Amino acid sequence: MSCNSAIYTVNSNIDVAANGAIPFGSIVRRFGRNIQLSGSDITVCGMGYYDVECSVTLTPVGAGDIGVQLYADGAPIPGALATTTGTAGDPINLSITSLVRQRCNGASSLSLRLVTPDAVTTGATVNNVATVVTKV
Repeated sequence: MSCNSAIYTVNSNIDVAANGAIPFGSIVRRFGRNIQLSGSDITVCGMGYYDVECSVTLTPVGAGDIGVQLYADGAPIPGALATTTGTAGDPINLSITSLVRQRCNGASSLSLRLVTPDAVTTGATVNNVATVVTKV
């Protein structure tokens, strides 16, 4: 299978507040015109489907439930959520795989946020976030 556009970004050692945005970071590899890094978000342009894979290693500041959620234009993408129970100071790994549909030739903004289900509020240090978005 070939792709006509792809991007691979990484970021590391970012302090993120509870329910705060996790910046995708810097471009490592990029191919094609349909996927751009725009500030701390990734913009997908053009009608079609986009495969999104995020791997996040983080260290919670406090104990409790913690996770990451992928958003499109500020709305959570159903199923693009990974959560676990963390312990302060112990690194955890979370992964998200999602297929995003762009229905028109416009653009959508993808963002990643630290989420704390059940109103438990704890921030985290994001040790590493690696993201691959591919237009399929």
